[in-house]
Amino acid sequence: MLGSYFVILIIPIALVGIYLTMSIRNNLISNKLEEIENNNERIRSDYVTTLTSITRVSDWIYQDEDLASLVTTVYDDPFDVYQAYAQYQMIEDYLRYYDEIEHVRFFVDNPTLTSTTGIYHANDSIQEQEWYQESVSRNGRIAWEVITDHITQTTHLNLVRSVYSNYNFIGVLAIAVNQEVINSILNDSASSVFITLDNQTPLYSYPQYSDINEAYSQYRPVLETVRTEEGNYGIVDSDRFNTDFTLNIRDVVIPKTLNSTMQVIGVVPTDSILEDVSRDLRVAYVIISSVLAISILMLVIFIRTFNNRIMKLKKAMSKVANGEFSIDRSIKGNDELSDVYNHLVDTSSSIESLMAINYEHAVKEKNWQLQLKDTQFKMLASQINPHFLYNTLEMIRMKALRNKDREVAEIIKILSKLMRKSLETTEKETSLEEELNFTEMYLHIQKLRFGEQIDYSITNTASADLVIIPLIIQPIVENSFIHGIEPKVGKGYIDINIIENQNNLEISVKDNGVGISRDKLAEIRHVLSSEEESSHIGINNVQKRIRHFYGDQYGLYIDSKEGEGTHVTIVIPQVNKGKEGENRCTQ
Repeated sequence: MLGSYFVILIIPIALVGIYLTMSIRNNLISNKLEEIENNNERIRSDYVTTLTSITRVSDWIYQDEDLASLVTTVYDDPFDVYQAYAQYQMIEDYLRYYDEIEHVRFFVDNPTLTSTTGIYHANDSIQEQEWYQESVSRNGRIAWEVITDHITQTTHLNLVRSVYSNYNFIGVLAIAVNQEVINSILNDSASSVFITLDNQTPLYSYPQYSDINEAYSQYRPVLETVRTEEGNYGIVDSDRFNTDFTLNIRDVVIPKTLNSTMQVIGVVPTDSILEDVSRDLRVAYVIISSVLAISILMLVIFIRTFNNRIMKLKKAMSKVANGEFSIDRSIKGNDELSDVYNHLVDTSSSIESLMAINYEHAVKEKNWQLQLKDTQFKMLASQINPHFLYNTLEMIRMKALRNKDREVAEIIKILSKLMRKSLETTEKETSLEEELNFTEMYLHIQKLRFGEQIDYSITNTASADLVIIPLIIQPIVENSFIHGIEPKVGKGYIDINIIENQNNLEISVKDNGVGISRDKLAEIRHVLSSEEESSHIGINNVQKRIRHFYGDQYGLYIDSKEGEGTHVTIVIPQVNKGKEGENRCTQ
């Protein structure tokens, strides 16, 4: 009897136990390696995010016209330099709000400038530096260099690029990476990690070494035996360490960086991975030796628990199938059944969210249809007997001609064209040229009205076959006149500039009027970014029409300085004739 029990029960359980032990061992090793991979991936992701923020700041500085004007101006008096610095605070703001930045050094060759926060004279010593000369030769492309700062005498990783304004070289920008931020990323690492530049220069490490180059040099023979491509490698260095190593290499790809390569390299002795696994296996052997006595009891408990979880899953599935999404958010256990339950929870949440989104879209679509009907009604009301209005204006114009008042006759003629264009306009796209002609007629009336007190210019470098929705330029120009030019003392000027930027069409309307206060500008920007109604009917209407027709990623962008003027930029997609409607956003 005992022998039968041993053969039937103990031997199969022992064999299964051995098999499970080996499986657990392999799974634990795989999980440990995956943990190391995830650790390095987290470090790479956080590191890329940090350097991307610095890249973004460098782009802002590169495109900052105020900074370009400041550093290229030749000053006659130090007080003028002081005043110019006092009016420009952007670099200090970058240092204040971006912890990733240690310092900013913008080196310019302007001897009339004095050094201040972020702006420094590029003397002969600076210009002779190899990194400075290479940055100039790259013509604005971004690179990463290890530089010893000429002020603090500390060494940091720097973003380096030359800066141009209107195709003219104005200086070299160096933004240092804050090492404390990088150290905070590495401090949670579960293994030894190096971050390298150009496959040879170690930048950062965990743990932190007093001499990182010496520490990194110990691993160079191991690293040189494998490719430097991204991936996992197992290698044995019997000459130096007499142990196995597991290497995990991750490439660091920084947006807009073509001249520098970085990698995150995890170096882990394989014995350290197996140490935890072996400890768990010893516990497993003890458990296997004890499982014979309690196997039946554990089986009963397992069946009862599993059955309860199955019933809970079944009940939750029935609720979801009947449209009731208020189910428990979790279930006991951590196995395939819990994964199925968690997927069910995620599915119910997704369905519930989609239903809410669909309802919201339906409400928005209904509101928009009501607004469209209201607009159509108003347009129909405004078009009552338009021929009578045109004939009346024509009669007035002819009378002005008989009275030899050609200026009044010209104004009435243009006004008649403007009114006809306004009444005939629909949401159908019109050519960019027609829209500009309509805007120029309005500007011509204002020119006749104000005489030499105003002037304007229209520059169009875009393609001739582009089409846009009508009446989006003239309301902005009218807004510039009413709120910017009319209250101004002195001559007013409006500049309209149309360019193609990648796949977008950018229409710029700039005036030298009284400008907008900071609080008022914040209020206008809030209105443009929200669905709220506002007293700013003109620009708010243009913003809504653009976003409804093209999508929320397009619209108006306003910059203004009180006392200096206002700059409004209209950004819409490029649409050619014959392709109208392809870029329209489906609501």
